[in-house]
Amino acid sequence: MVNGQKTKSKSKRVSMRKKSKILKKVKLHCEKKAKEARKMAHYKPKPSKGDDQEARHEEQVAAMEARRSRAIETYEQNQVVKKERAAAKRKMGLPDDEGDADIRQLASNASRRNSEFDMSKKQKVESVGPQEHSRRQFYKEFMKVVDASDVIIQVLDARDPLGSRCVDVERMVNKARGLKRIVLLLNKIDLVPREVAEQWLKYLREELPTVAFKCNTQQQRTNLGRKSFAKATENVDVLQGSDTLGAETLLQLLKNYCRNQKMKTAITVGVVGFPNVGKSSLINSLKRTRVASVGSTPGVTKAMQEIHLDKNVKLLDCPGIVFAASGDNEASATLRNCTKIEKLEDPATPVKEILRLCPAEKLTSIYKIDNFSNVDEFLMKVAMVRGKLKKGGVVDSQAAARIVLHDWNEGKIPYFTTPPLREVSEHTEFGAIVSEWGKEFDVDAVFKDEANAVIAGLPSLADSSHVQMNSSAPLTMDVDESLVQFSN
Repeated sequence: MVNGQKTKSKSKRVSMRKKSKILKKVKLHCEKKAKEARKMAHYKPKPSKGDDQEARHEEQVAAMEARRSRAIETYEQNQVVKKERAAAKRKMGLPDDEGDADIRQLASNASRRNSEFDMSKKQKVESVGPQEHSRRQFYKEFMKVVDASDVIIQVLDARDPLGSRCVDVERMVNKARGLKRIVLLLNKIDLVPREVAEQWLKYLREELPTVAFKCNTQQQRTNLGRKSFAKATENVDVLQGSDTLGAETLLQLLKNYCRNQKMKTAITVGVVGFPNVGKSSLINSLKRTRVASVGSTPGVTKAMQEIHLDKNVKLLDCPGIVFAASGDNEASATLRNCTKIEKLEDPATPVKEILRLCPAEKLTSIYKIDNFSNVDEFLMKVAMVRGKLKKGGVVDSQAAARIVLHDWNEGKIPYFTTPPLREVSEHTEFGAIVSEWGKEFDVDAVFKDEANAVIAGLPSLADSSHVQMNSSAPLTMDVDESLVQFSN
């Protein structure tokens, strides 16, 4: 009641539309409950997979424990019987069974043979050395490349071509069955002055066809740049870039050989050389794609890799040639990046060789240090400048020596060598080879434009800051004559 008046009550009637919805929901709910009830009437719970596995595991454990207990019980019974028999025999004054004595003798002999085998195996490992297996494997891969190739490209470092040249390679190629030819490739041509490159090309071409080359140094995966003759002559600073130079000359040389030899099938070209001279980089530069693994440390290529340059040329990448590792040439091999610097026990010895070859003024300007009198003082100052200190502020001379060796191998300490004087007898010896192979490769036509295309962009000797060194003697391969076998 409001203000004395009676209010009208609200109706509780529901519309038919709403009522039908409610009835429909109730019907669906009842059907769902009935369906679940029917399911539960016929439902039989199954054991879970985890419970079944656990039960089987318990049964297996119980069976194992039973077998173990039976075995222990049988063993104890046998021991008791043996002791009783032995006591009875001793009481009667009889000796032990002959079978037991034989078993003890056999066990003693087996133990002795095991110890002798272990000792002989240890002595063999110590005498052969830990790297013998890898050397044999690398050498076998090298022999596969030589055997399968029609033309062998020996990659040389332009800074020291004789030091990176292996005469054993040429000897084995000449011994191999079939018609095989050798081409020398003077890589890293951008690291030497123009006059030095011309001298080396003239010297090496008196023996074998030689190509000046610069590999691509770009980091992308594909579309590696390459300069042709026309583009290279336009810019004298092209060698300072990252594009490839000399690829046109090399490919033309191979095409001429195929045409003159009337080869209808694809030619196989093997790429060999010492570690870190640029074998894999050469293949990537020719393919213009990074198909071969490259790195600044030796041993990146572990096995022979086959790369199809096109339908007519197939390239074979070879692991770095293993040299004869003796104490006399260990420092020389390190300076040619033939050994891993991180594994050197005494990195100061090659650094001493660098100090002997390189003027002190050059090193002081490169490392921004004062004058020094010996190798220990030099390494101490380099370590102080580069922050190579041990715990307690002690100078780490070993780390400083490795830094210097890395700088030497990466070209941060520029150097070059000049070709030696050739004797008259050597001119006569190589004359026939130069004449015959020159016609097969048509070298006169190929090398006609090379001077303007590649050599012209090099800095002159007067403008360069390189260190001149004497040419190194070639290293020899660690050849096992039993492995020198070519397939028929």
